[in-house]
Amino acid sequence: MLQLFLPIYWASSYIIHRLIVLPNLYCSFGLRVIFFLHAKNIDKKVVVLAGIAFLFSWIGDLFMMFAADFLYFVCGIASFLIAQVVYSFLFLRTIDLSGKKPFLKKKPMWLIPYIAFGLIVYIVLFPQLELALRIAIFVYVLAILAMSAMALNRFGNGHPISFSLVFAGSLFFVLSDSLIAVNRFLVSIPYEGLLVMVCYIAAQYLIMLGLLKQYE
Repeated sequence: MLQLFLPIYWASSYIIHRLIVLPNLYCSFGLRVIFFLHAKNIDKKVVVLAGIAFLFSWIGDLFMMFAADFLYFVCGIASFLIAQVVYSFLFLRTIDLSGKKPFLKKKPMWLIPYIAFGLIVYIVLFPQLELALRIAIFVYVLAILAMSAMALNRFGNGHPISFSLVFAGSLFFVLSDSLIAVNRFLVSIPYEGLLVMVCYIAAQYLIMLGLLKQYE
């Protein structure tokens, strides 16, 4: 019986790999190339931070190709964690360059939705997680919400279209990772791979475009 189903399993895995994972890798790589080709007028530190964030996102993409294996899944999450932290510093750098006061220093109450969302997600996931994952997921939730908060923190500190694009990109990142968490630990989501890919590519594209718009 096992021999009967193995070919079906490998065929379905191959189709998923071809139709979802590889296009994601190709699109992500293409977006990064486009960014660096148009980054001549951008602050060098911004370019370096973007390069590091893109690199670890790419590494995370590679690990997630084999996310059915728990170890690869954890390595992918760790890579994305580093990318989100670097994105936070990248957004802070753009605020420093503007010379203006960060938005959240003027209106800290806008942190409340992030805190509420983070608590809800973590409380829902908590019973499904082992001890090590409870710590890891807590840290990752903090990192990705901090990244989006730093994107919001750019409000009023530069080109308004740049802010809108980057902030929208950060929200797509949050949505993408939320879909992964729900599908992995709570309930299977139909077409989860495709939905995650669309959100993830949209996030990277919008952030890349927003950063370029800032320095036009």
